Amino acid sequence: MTLSTMNGMPASLTVLCPLLLAVAWAFYAYAPEPYMDEPFHVPQTQRYCSGLFYLWDPKITTFPGLYIFGTAHARALQLLGSVCLPDQYLPLVQGCNTALLRSSNLVLGVLCFVLLRNVYQLLHPMVTSAFCTEMAWLVVLFPLHFFFHFLYYTDVGSLTFVMASYLACLKHRYQVSALLAGWAVLFRQTNAVWVCFIIGMSVLKRCLKAKSDKPISEALPQQLMFSVERVWHLKWVLLADLWGLILVPLIFAAFVVWNGSIVLGDKAAHTPVKHLMQPLYFVLFTAIALGPFHFSPARLHQALIGLQQALRWQPLQTSAKLLSVTAILGLLVNKFTMVHPYLVADNRHYTFYIWKDILTRSPAARYALIPLYAYSGRSVWNSVKAQQLRSCALLMTLCTAVTLVPAWLIEFRYFTIPFAMVALHMQPASASQLKLIIAAYALTNAATVYIFLFRPFQWPDHSIARFIW
Repeated sequence: MTLSTMNGMPASLTVLCPLLLAVAWAFYAYAPEPYMDEPFHVPQTQRYCSGLFYLWDPKITTFPGLYIFGTAHARALQLLGSVCLPDQYLPLVQGCNTALLRSSNLVLGVLCFVLLRNVYQLLHPMVTSAFCTEMAWLVVLFPLHFFFHFLYYTDVGSLTFVMASYLACLKHRYQVSALLAGWAVLFRQTNAVWVCFIIGMSVLKRCLKAKSDKPISEALPQQLMFSVERVWHLKWVLLADLWGLILVPLIFAAFVVWNGSIVLGDKAAHTPVKHLMQPLYFVLFTAIALGPFHFSPARLHQALIGLQQALRWQPLQTSAKLLSVTAILGLLVNKFTMVHPYLVADNRHYTFYIWKDILTRSPAARYALIPLYAYSGRSVWNSVKAQQLRSCALLMTLCTAVTLVPAWLIEFRYFTIPFAMVALHMQPASASQLKLIIAAYALTNAATVYIFLFRPFQWPDHSIARFIW
């Protein structure tokens, strides 16, 4: 599909490209030095640019996808610059400098916007083209995604290649999807889980839509049993189509067994744990991030009416469920609230202040959030279940849990891909809700970029620190 045939896409790109370039220029002008994780990523890519592929920083945890892409991007710009740029501007594209490497995320960001729009259109064929474009704006402007367009991090490339693989799979180009899935894992190891999600979604939708004399039940157990039956019946067809995609997580699993860890370096700080609070943090974060939808007066009223009716017609059963959920969530809060040393030692992250000023403000503060965890989890689940098969919603839930639970550190960046999956698969918000969400993201991005660039502070050693997600 060309740009000229995409309703709303050309106009969106004429806004997105200058926006990304303008903010990137501000980062170049006011924060040009490598920051936070960039002192690891930038030198490693510069080694690759110099052909020193055998030199590796043992503190780096990720696969070299970012460095390979960054090197290719820098080489392409250098070649283009040697042809198109006047001599006085050639230093801008020489030496694999920080600004040049950061600009790779601008290319990936524009590509990600197009991919998101097309994925949403395939998942929601009944909505308008303009609404699909607005949903792409929502995910691109999602503050945890937008901010990292301007630093040399793995985040933008990670989401881009996951979306590219998902789009190719939705279009039944399975081997292309497998190649792109491999790149997604090269950018971030946990993307192997989202490759499994892509495989699972393809299998479930094909099996549950397969011709059969048996009607497909809306109940989850029946859907799962029917899926297993159909998978066995279609096993050779599915394997012939999906073998390349299946190979990606299998190779990654073999690597984990061989390496003894999911990460390459700094293994002690990235030991897998049972951080069962992470999914609760995620659903609360997602509900707040989509607040005009999940906390709309109509949705809150509907939830309250549903609870009142349940208490009226099934008082004992409903009360028992409420007590059980409260007890389980209380147990999780009590036994599985974990704090990573990095979280309390680094006051540059917003999570430091959320932990200090909200979650540990008082002994009761953590428990006070239990009603919000319960409502947010149910609301997010219902929003996905309303649009997707229950088995698909369960698959998304499991993949999100597998991605987040082993992570000791509370890092909002880990929520980006699960959030994007929820946003793409949930029932569409109203036009007014969507506009409110996008406006809130724009204001949040403006604030966080401004604070990062123009409100730095000094650490005791007189080094410059900046607030960051």
